[in-house]
Amino acid sequence: MGIFEVKPFKVYANNQEEADEMRKAFIDFINYHGSRGRVVSAFKVTKAIREWDKNPIVKNQIINYFNNGN
Repeated sequence: MGIFEVKPFKVYANNQEEADEMRKAFIDFINYHGSRGRVVSAFKVTKAIREWDKNPIVKNQIINYFNNGN
């Protein structure tokens, strides 16, 4: 397994700073788990994103969060 750069993608944001903060939050998330011995691989992230809706608790939490209007 190696380390590869994920190219930028487009995301809705109010400004570039907000988009940059999202990128930083994702990097911090990966680094946090990595520093505790958990590998956040592209495969695992892809699987988690594609299967988030199979867990009703997770699905409701995510939907409620995005419906919050912020």
